[in-house]
Amino acid sequence: MNSSSSTATAASAAGGTQEPTIARPPRHAPALTIPRVDSVGEFGLMITRQLTQCRRYGGKLAVMWLEAEPVEEAADPEGVYDAQASLMTAVGRRLRSRVRGTDAVLQVGEGSFAVLLNDAGAPEAELVRQRLHQALGGSYGVGEGMIMHVRLQIGAAAFPDGGTKGADLAQSARDDLRVRAEG
Repeated sequence: MNSSSSTATAASAAGGTQEPTIARPPRHAPALTIPRVDSVGEFGLMITRQLTQCRRYGGKLAVMWLEAEPVEEAADPEGVYDAQASLMTAVGRRLRSRVRGTDAVLQVGEGSFAVLLNDAGAPEAELVRQRLHQALGGSYGVGEGMIMHVRLQIGAAAFPDGGTKGADLAQSARDDLRVRAEG
């Protein structure tokens, strides 16, 4: 049964005097949410499946670790937590929109993000790291006319050189982040 016949049937069932109504999808897209884990260990457990696939089929996987820190504090001391949470949500959304649909983005704790780059090794991760550093910098609108900036640090590690377990791979990416920050 096509939609025109079902619309006509609905109109005749209602007595034929009312105009048929057609269900339409909402005009706005649902809010983009970033999955969140509380620790590196929990993150490691989440990527076990991807690592198993890499081992079994000889695939590539890179992990990027991003730490975002507000440059300035919120003007209202009571709204600091809300402003920082809104800032991290905005960073996560911008990050999600700047990587491929096949890649995974997770928020780890309060101010860190992990990106799983499927079918990517160390050279691809370095290219993505450079692009993300440019794309994620700048200002973020958080709340009623409030603008905040973040300080970003990004590190990367690739399977298997960076580690064969999820937590090891994440730690290698975090170590890369620290080395880049010091140098």
